[in-house]
Amino acid sequence: MLIDSFTSPPLPTAFKYLLDDGTPALIRPVYPEDLPRLRAGMESLLRLPHRRRTVAGFEQLSDEEFGQLMLPDQKTQVIWGALNLDKPEEPGIGVARFAVIPGEPAAADVAIAIGEPYRRQGAGQVLHACLHLTARLYGIKRFYYDVHADNQRFIRLLHALGARQEGSAHHIERLSLPVYQRAVSVPSANPLGMRFADVFRRLHRAEPMPVEDFVLPLAGQKA
Repeated sequence: MLIDSFTSPPLPTAFKYLLDDGTPALIRPVYPEDLPRLRAGMESLLRLPHRRRTVAGFEQLSDEEFGQLMLPDQKTQVIWGALNLDKPEEPGIGVARFAVIPGEPAAADVAIAIGEPYRRQGAGQVLHACLHLTARLYGIKRFYYDVHADNQRFIRLLHALGARQEGSAHHIERLSLPVYQRAVSVPSANPLGMRFADVFRRLHRAEPMPVEDFVLPLAGQKA
């Protein structure tokens, strides 16, 4: 699409974003030093009865294996995270990750996990949009998603955004989606697409937070 040839403003290193219920969220990339907080957040997700929809397989990972899998290098694997600014002691609101597919530098696998108290508040939407706006910097043009067949809500969202069915096996649906750079590129002929496009517009207006405001201590540590 011609409009995608225009450059979008880069995302700030960290910024504040209000969720649908008014929760102030800190949005920023996840770095290696965040792994203890990330692990704690994943453990809380694994206690949910529907954990298989988003983080299947993490139950058997050792700390070393988890670190190798989730270690963000901000090049071939990028992770964006959200924290509740009113509750910095919590592990976090959620995370979204893309990992470049080996041998396919223009494609990446996507995974998104949101904590139960923050579901359906727009956290997944903003983190998902951050992945799209970041991926273009690395020449990634297509995202792939492995979604449990029970997660019809997310499947409907992906189809509304123009997803293509790539396959299905063992109750897992594999879909793909073009990487979007701008709000005007997002299909907006339906309410779900319009909402995602609006998130893009909000991100283009996001103002960076000062460094001292977004370096939060890990849970259990003193600032």
